[in-house]
Amino acid sequence: MSNDQWTKNETNRRGFDMTQLAGDRWPAPSWHAEKIQEEMSSDTPKNRMVDVVKRMVGQVVPDFSGIDWDAELAGFEDVEYPAYYRQPFHSVPGGYLSEAAALGDRGAMEAIYEEWHPLKSLGLREQLAALIPASAKTVVDLGGGTGDMGAAIARRLPDAHVRSIDASPFMLIAGRVQNEGIPNLALEQGFAESTSLEDGSLDAAVITLVFHECPNVIKRKILAEVLRMLRPGGTFVLSDTPNDDLHDFRGFYEPYKEEWLNFDPDAVLTTAGFVDIMTSDVAPPLWTRIARKPE
Repeated sequence: MSNDQWTKNETNRRGFDMTQLAGDRWPAPSWHAEKIQEEMSSDTPKNRMVDVVKRMVGQVVPDFSGIDWDAELAGFEDVEYPAYYRQPFHSVPGGYLSEAAALGDRGAMEAIYEEWHPLKSLGLREQLAALIPASAKTVVDLGGGTGDMGAAIARRLPDAHVRSIDASPFMLIAGRVQNEGIPNLALEQGFAESTSLEDGSLDAAVITLVFHECPNVIKRKILAEVLRMLRPGGTFVLSDTPNDDLHDFRGFYEPYKEEWLNFDPDAVLTTAGFVDIMTSDVAPPLWTRIARKPE
């Protein structure tokens, strides 16, 4: 299928042109359409993807109709996005650099984790937030997307200063709408592997459902950055999807699913320098590790 044909099909099926939702500053390259079509054309079952899409229709989502996207996006400076980030994640042209990804984030997450948690993704995040020590005063959620994880932490720890850092201006704009009114939560633009936070400035850091979308070299850089930012004895919570889940969840394009098959969280955290690694079964089959920076 050509790019033009794919665009026409998406326009007819969804009521809008998906390729245009990345905007003029971050246009979706034509190979995004090719990768998405390749994923959709594979002969592997796509039952789970279809079920999620169906369940998305019934989810309660924020009202984003008041967003002036042009005005909001104008407030963000130009950032050089690395190649690993500019992928059509989840089969969305433009990936996270798109209005479509931001508008669909809450609904998609709720629909996905309806399978795994009685209170869906928001309930899952509340449980993960409970893993942060009650004494923590400075916390960062890296790759925070639209801020639901950071919001859960901020609500649980009202005296803490919580940062939710994400690279996508679209996700941050949507997140500021759906998580407004939380005074101790700040949604900021940045990359998890290279923040501007000071050495030893954090009591805790969280990364949820991010590592499976990063190549191994970036995973290592992120862990080094977390270790740098944490104070001695600081807490790190890492949570993600099972290694084989991406191969079972076909239809949503995931560029790093082959590397993810061999990811060993305990070995990787140990090699990175973390200690006292513990397992927490918050919402199986999701896995979670709690670790510390050495004293």
